[in-house]
Amino acid sequence: MGLRSLIESRLLRHSALAVIDQAVVSGTSFATSVLLARHSTREEVGSYYLALSVLLLARGIQEQVICAPYMIYCHKQPPAQAGRYAASALVHHVALSWPVFLLIFLAGWSGLGPDEARGVWLAVGFGGPLILLRECVRQMALAHLRLGQALLLDGLACVLQLGLLGAAAAYGQLTVRGTLMILALAAGLPAIGWILSAARWLRPSLRGAWNDLLLNWQFGRWALASHLLAAMTPYLMPWAVAWSHGTAETGLWGAANTLVGLSNIFLMGLCNSLGPRAAQAYAAGGLAELKGVLLRTAALFGTTLGGLCLAAWVCGEWIAVALLGPQFAGLGPLVGLLSVSVLVNSVGVVAGNGLWAMDRPRASFLADAAAMGVVLVATAWWVPGGGPLGAAAATLAGTSVDALVRLAILRSAWRQGIQEAVPCTS
Repeated sequence: MGLRSLIESRLLRHSALAVIDQAVVSGTSFATSVLLARHSTREEVGSYYLALSVLLLARGIQEQVICAPYMIYCHKQPPAQAGRYAASALVHHVALSWPVFLLIFLAGWSGLGPDEARGVWLAVGFGGPLILLRECVRQMALAHLRLGQALLLDGLACVLQLGLLGAAAAYGQLTVRGTLMILALAAGLPAIGWILSAARWLRPSLRGAWNDLLLNWQFGRWALASHLLAAMTPYLMPWAVAWSHGTAETGLWGAANTLVGLSNIFLMGLCNSLGPRAAQAYAAGGLAELKGVLLRTAALFGTTLGGLCLAAWVCGEWIAVALLGPQFAGLGPLVGLLSVSVLVNSVGVVAGNGLWAMDRPRASFLADAAAMGVVLVATAWWVPGGGPLGAAAATLAGTSVDALVRLAILRSAWRQGIQEAVPCTS
């Protein structure tokens, strides 16, 4: 595999556009966190990241149950059924997200939890469905490799979100609750516009939605189980830090993750094109075509994330103070450890997408179970004494185990697939 073929490959062109789109998404999130950090206390930043962890957990569940199966099966639908299958995904979104966030809204309304958190949970409950709706339609566009649509959707959301946040900051009215409400408004308006523009193509059917749910669940149950094991780490870790060290230390954890989010631009951006490309490659060319896609993506990950990891160790402390202010001094080692974790996680991401493309989501379950076991032990051992730095070490331990086990499973599945493809001779 030469450098020239990599540069000229269709994968790289798709990946570049996907990275640009993810740069808009992650850059908007990054700018939001920086604005809030500069106009709030560390305790308020900690509260924001606790609320954000709930939104990310709900988004992750939606991704595994709705978006991941859609990415795999939308390419297998007859053209006449594509509109029905897409409409089913939106029906599934409503059925999944709206009841959950209604309960969160009612919990905030009834005053459960600390008084200062009531407004935050009301905002999460009200805005959560709109935030997840935008993510649902975005993932549907990416599944069809309609990267221009995704970029337009995310660009509109970026302009709305940063414009409203900037105005609130200029007038000294930027709060955690207000930030969450702005996130919901900026996500909901473009998503509703996308649905209206696609209305002629969509063919909703309740019976079809039920049948599609049964089909998706065959894949999604294993993807969800794996997600609830391995991917729970970023959702639970802020709460572990908050319980053991308070919301001020949680603010440090959130600030470090904000800076490492720059690395996630490349990781998530390439993933947005890797999943659909891997599924298409395996459907069209089998194991050989899939292997080429995975190897080229791994090379891109190593180049981009490796360089960003080095920069994090060298410049992480200076960047933290320059962007977030002196109250966040001392983040250098924390940012460095989390950057290494992102680099290691990219290995597991490549292997996991290969297993998904081969329609073997169950095969990743062992890797996720092993990783979660390591994370739980490491968290209980390191977080009480080490705080955010201990949480970063526990995260790195989990991603390392996950990557190693997932690679071993992919290699075994690969050999099995090759043996099945070779006809027996007497």
